[in-house]
Amino acid sequence: MTVEGAECGLKIWRPLVSNNGIAVISEMSWFTNELPEPAVAYWQNAYHTMGNEFENIVRANRSGFKVLSTQRLPSQVWWLNYYQPLRERIGQLEISPSSSSVIRETEEEMKLFEKFSNFYGYTFYVLQAA
Repeated sequence: MTVEGAECGLKIWRPLVSNNGIAVISEMSWFTNELPEPAVAYWQNAYHTMGNEFENIVRANRSGFKVLSTQRLPSQVWWLNYYQPLRERIGQLEISPSSSSVIRETEEEMKLFEKFSNFYGYTFYVLQAA
């Protein structure tokens, strides 16, 4: 079995964290098992190892960590601090043939998040090295 994504990172980091040491990570997570197809299709291509919060807890445990707590990043924080400045910056860019596909993909991501932010987002995981 190949370990990918966040689990791969956790397995690499585990030896660097002392026993009982604390690590805090953020990870893209599905919030529910009832997933809208447009969001699934996009994220399957953009980040195919994205799991739900339970799966991410299992991944952390397999990597030698105990999950002490989780906290979701509120969607309005993501909008105000990431997507809104990104949208403003895109509006200032001179679009070229080489940047147009990246801009289209970014705009698609923002539209999906605007519509489906109740289904996914970033979750913070407070981990203790076991």
